[in-house]
Amino acid sequence: MDLTNILGALTGNDAIGAISENLKLDQKQVSSVITAALPSLLGAMQKNASTESGAASLAKALGDHASSAGNIISNLKSTDLTDGNKILGHIFGGNLSNVISGISKSSGVASNGVSNILASIAPSLLALLGKQNGNSGAAGLGSLLGALLGGSTQSQSSAGGLGSILGGLGSLFGKK
Repeated sequence: MDLTNILGALTGNDAIGAISENLKLDQKQVSSVITAALPSLLGAMQKNASTESGAASLAKALGDHASSAGNIISNLKSTDLTDGNKILGHIFGGNLSNVISGISKSSGVASNGVSNILASIAPSLLALLGKQNGNSGAAGLGSLLGALLGGSTQSQSSAGGLGSILGGLGSLFGKK
């Protein structure tokens, strides 16, 4: 699975529709939030993976979720928001409310909606990354996340190559 497959699994029409239906939100809103959130999610994971303990913890989480990568749409239709929120807490730590607020402002979606969308995609993102990382464990995380972010080693505000790919996705749902 490469970057295109990971992005497609979370940003494709079926995924957006599943989240929209599950959370009773407009598909344009869901697409806008996911497009804005993926660089932050991956950037925060990359930052966490920059320490030995952070990389080990993230590798374990990816491994724990990898087995559910086979049926992402089904997972998105019935996401456990409690699990998703725990994942977000681990990824963003004390910055979670600031991240949600920033994505809310940039996407025009209320903070509660942003929070629920992020909690919906977090387990599936871990599953997809876990499948991609395979048996590489903590050692492979830095290069996997760096590749997804376009080789960026900057903080979570940097979208790298991911930003340019995600930028075109908004047009699929009428976002300018």
